[in-house]
Amino acid sequence: MLIKTRGILVGLIILLAFPSMVPGQAVFLARKALGLVSRITDQFHGHDTASVLLEADANRVFTVAERIIRENPANEIIAIEKTSRTISFKHNGFAITLKVACLQEDLARILVVSSGNNGSRDTDYAVNGILRVCKELGAHCRLSNE
Repeated sequence: MLIKTRGILVGLIILLAFPSMVPGQAVFLARKALGLVSRITDQFHGHDTASVLLEADANRVFTVAERIIRENPANEIIAIEKTSRTISFKHNGFAITLKVACLQEDLARILVVSSGNNGSRDTDYAVNGILRVCKELGAHCRLSNE
């Protein structure tokens, strides 16, 4: 009976302790990814994607990104949805959508997707825009070495 009780107690401790360790590890990994700008170019479909995690308020990030997009006369805004923090616009003939997601109270993700056939120029424009938002927010961002 004592062995069975110990087994149940050890199992209960492991069950309760293990899930609490996983979110801590996830937060640690997320913190390592802060400011790391990653990008993907899909030349077959003509889509380019860039993203970054920032330690900042998502609404503030969206406000800064919207202002930067509006300031560039080469940008033609198609739609702005403040509730979902999404902006769609055109730049030199290719369509771009920017979305700022709130992952936690002080953790935001910027995702930029462009569709055009300009190859790396589309991705470079998106990455440079993300880096400018980072700079204006005082966040340290860097390109991944993938």
